[in-house]
Amino acid sequence: MLLPLGLSASPIDALKPVGSAKLSVVFWDIYQSTLYSDDGTFTSDDLTHESQSPLALNIQYLRDIEAEELVEATANEWNKLGLGKTTYQPWLKQLTAIWPDIQENDELLFVLNHTDGGVFYFNQREIGRIDDRNFGVNFLRIWLDKKASYPKLRNKLVGQSK
Repeated sequence: MLLPLGLSASPIDALKPVGSAKLSVVFWDIYQSTLYSDDGTFTSDDLTHESQSPLALNIQYLRDIEAEELVEATANEWNKLGLGKTTYQPWLKQLTAIWPDIQENDELLFVLNHTDGGVFYFNQREIGRIDDRNFGVNFLRIWLDKKASYPKLRNKLVGQSK
């Protein structure tokens, strides 16, 4: 398929939305998120290395956030999930190099590659990848694990409106 100059296919064009949710803390809206999969469904098995099901998480930010804040929040969430610092410290260094400061309405998309990590897109442009097969699954666990910090958000993302 030929596309006009300046346009390219989105990495989620072939995927279907599973669920969407807004994160609000106290009076502040933080982001609107949408989970995508190949068939529009999600099971916990999709977060295993044995799975080959494509997954993507798109986050549209509803406020400005510095990259450093995102990295710190990511570390805090991995701590809450019981992931060891020796496992995630190298990833934090890579995320610090990849993630930009966020302005309101910016979008950050993560596309999981079960075999070797995942790719980040910022406002539909690839900005970096982390080539560690353990990274991708553990990154998505922040939102999709049954022990995630925001269970209502998690349930909406995975298609359970409870």
